[in-house]
Parts: sequence; structure tokens; C-alpha cells
Amino acid sequence: MNRVSKTVTILLLCLLLTGCWDRREINDIAFVVGTALDKEEDKYRVTLQITIPGMLAGSNGGGGGGDKNPWFLKSSVGETVRGVTLKEQTSTSRKLYFSHRRALLIGEAMAREGIAEALDSIGRLPENRLSALPVVTEGHAYEVLNGEPTIEQYPGEVVRELVFLYLSKPWTLKTVVNLMLEDGIDPIMPLVETVDSVPEKIDKPNKNIGVGGLAVFRGDKLTGIIKKQDTHGILVAMDQARTLELPITVPRGEGKIFFLIRSNHTKIKPIVNGEDVRFHMYTGGRMSITTNESNFDTNNENNIIELEQKMNEYMKAKITQDLKLLQKYNSDALGFGRIIKTEKPQLWSQLRDRWYEIYPNITFEVEADYRLENNGAATSPFAVEEEDIAE
Repeated sequence: MNRVSKTVTILLLCLLLTGCWDRREINDIAFVVGTALDKEEDKYRVTLQITIPGMLAGSNGGGGGGDKNPWFLKSSVGETVRGVTLKEQTSTSRKLYFSHRRALLIGEAMAREGIAEALDSIGRLPENRLSALPVVTEGHAYEVLNGEPTIEQYPGEVVRELVFLYLSKPWTLKTVVNLMLEDGIDPIMPLVETVDSVPEKIDKPNKNIGVGGLAVFRGDKLTGIIKKQDTHGILVAMDQARTLELPITVPRGEGKIFFLIRSNHTKIKPIVNGEDVRFHMYTGGRMSITTNESNFDTNNENNIIELEQKMNEYMKAKITQDLKLLQKYNSDALGFGRIIKTEKPQLWSQLRDRWYEIYPNITFEVEADYRLENNGAATSPFAVEEEDIAE
């Protein structure tokens, strides 16, 4: 009886060892690492960037080495994003696999018409990677996806790495979809573009990819593009500044000093008087000097205090100036409406339907309190005679 029981037990256990019922062999999969979405008249153009596994294995970056890329593009046009994807599957010998997609590139023209319909198709299917990073491209998205990477193996990865260098907490596809569905806040995405690697007079330039600024939305429609030099105050206000260096003119003497923001934190509070709303914004953190291209002496305690004051005045003016661009494009990317909704829900119920009439005229009081953490390994200006140093 014991022998029979053991046999039955073993047979029952074997039923549990059925393997992975939904497994997919690597040899049967085409890995999609990047997608570009464009609008052509009333139709969608979907461009997929697919890796060539054999070439990736033997490559060392820079486009896989040699003249041939370790990836290729497939592009088709159709009435819907999902319909185009299914169409591209019919001419692909392997199953298209989207779980390794690094970036989703959205063309400027399509973004201006609206992205909700396209993102519904992408965000609804479980196999689509919601941690992919969405960006808007200046011009056609497929042109950026066909860039010439020099370090990374394929353009989709270049876009991902650039965004991680630009932002402290990059917005994922999931984040953008949630922002579109939430009251009192609008989506915002990095803007990427193609740039020449070197001037033509030096060598034949590669078509590199770079971050060009921010694309701001109202709801699901792109309302404006803010160039990189005008996004610094916005990123600081959103606690998204990562490797941000800013130049200021020295309090005395000649030249500029560059500061690196090492850490920052921003708090925003509404100030309400009836239906009159304004906001107080406190931002502070630590900075360090990276370059002293002036004759200002930073090896002096009083000068450091004066420099901090100048630095905070600059931050206050920069944030105020850049936030006005968001108001110009009527995009509440910082979520001022959401702050009112959270802290003053009754007031929000009165303002909600008129928020985009009120928002462009809202005023901000910015308070900046940044401290200089260190002034670099060298405290005195280089190549400046002692008698020329501004003390």
C-alpha cells in the first residue's frame, strides 16, 4: 500500500511540473526597442526599431561596429496605431515583442492633434512596457529613431539615456497616462531632436540625437515647445533638475561663475482670498562652483555670502520667467490646479470649469534659499594677477 501511495503521489506531483505554458523562445521573437508615432494627414505612421540579435552579440556599441547597424526599421501607415502594428506583424517572420521597448517617440504634428487615442492602444495591452520613456520630437519622430548612435547600440537606447541625464525622475508612459486622466495637472515630456555631431568643416557629421527642451501639453494636445535654455526654472520648480549648471554674473568685477545644483527641494502653497488665488513657492538646496571665469575672489567668507545672495536672486528671477512660458502655453504642468484640489477642494469645485481662463493670470511669489556647498578645489581665479582680483 505504501508503494502504491508513493507512486500516486509522484504522479500527482508530475502534474505540477507542466513547464511554462506561455513561454516564448528567443529565436521566435523580434525585440522592439523603440517606436516612433507620426501623423500623415488623417492616418498614423508607426515605425518600429527592431534589434538584430546576432549583430548585438558581437557589437561594442557605436551602432554595432562596422557599417551595418545592429537594428532595422519597419514603417507602415494605417487608420489606427493598433491596426498598423498588426499590419507590420504580417511581414515579420518573428513575433513582435514590445516588453523591451526603451522609448516611445511622438512626432510634433501628431502631438499637436492629440495623443490620447494612440496611447490608449499602447497602454491597454499588458505586453507593452509602461516603463518606456515617452518623448516628443521636433519634426518627424521616425527621423530621430533613424539617428546614428555613436556610443549606444541603437537610437532608442540613446533617447532613454539622454532623458535619464536630463531629469531626476523621468516621466514614464504610465506617468503620462495618469497625468492625462487627472484633474488639475497637464502632461509634460522631454523634447528630442537630431543634431550634427561635428561641424561640416571638420568632418562629415553623424546625425546624433540630443535633448532640445520640453514639450508642454494641455490635456492630450501639445500646446508649446520650450527650448532647453528656458526650461531650467521649470525643472527646478518640479524638482527635476539633475545635472544643471547655471552661470551668473559676479557681484563685483568681471566675468561669470558657473554653479552646479547638487540637490534641491521645492514646496508650493496656495494663498487664497475668495476666488483670488496666488502661489508661494519655496525652493532651496545645495550648489557648488564648477567654473570661475571671473576675477571675483571666492576665498573670502563675505564674498561667499554675497555670491549666495546673487545666486538666489538669479534663481528667483529664472523660475518666475520660465513659469510664465507655461502660462503662455496654458499648460499647468506643475499641477497648481491639483494643489488647490488637494488643499482647497471646495474652491476647486468652483474654479475647475474656468481654470484655464484663470491660470494664465496667476501670480507667483518665489523664495530661493540655496547654499554654496563648496567653491571647488581651487579657490582663487586662475590666470588673474593678485592686484586684479575683485575683493
